[in-house]
Amino acid sequence: MMIEDWILATLIVLFILACGWLYVIWQNTQRSEQQIRQVVSQQTLIGSDVSARSLCHAVHYLHPSMHAGVDFVIKHDDPDKPPYIAEWNSTTSKPTDGQLRVALAKISNHGLLENYAIRRQAEYPSIGDQLDAAFKARHGDKTEQMEQDKKIQEIKDKYPKTTGECGD
Repeated sequence: MMIEDWILATLIVLFILACGWLYVIWQNTQRSEQQIRQVVSQQTLIGSDVSARSLCHAVHYLHPSMHAGVDFVIKHDDPDKPPYIAEWNSTTSKPTDGQLRVALAKISNHGLLENYAIRRQAEYPSIGDQLDAAFKARHGDKTEQMEQDKKIQEIKDKYPKTTGECGD
């Protein structure tokens, strides 16, 4: 009789542990889904609202590792007012309005609010030239490939890639 009681008690404990484990997984899933919705919402706002995208760029200028929708949340609920940082979820200090204005001025003066990809694409060597150089390099003649790579690197340096978190 004692062995049966011990087995029953063990099964009950295992059942309780399994239920607890499933609850933790469910909670994590709920949090993950909420986080995904928040990131999608931020990317939608930033992709469609130039002033929100500029604010995002200013935050990234000050804190390059920040992610919109995760570390901070931008809202723009009144079209007559500028967007603002509604939530700051990072352990680093939230930038002040003055710091954001300075960052906006700096990135605006350097043309960093423009999409780097479009500017690069306009100046890159043609795809045909790149493919021809790659073909020749695969067959032993790397001179054209080196020239193409040099041109591409010059353009990349001329138009540095932004973080990609602000709708770029």
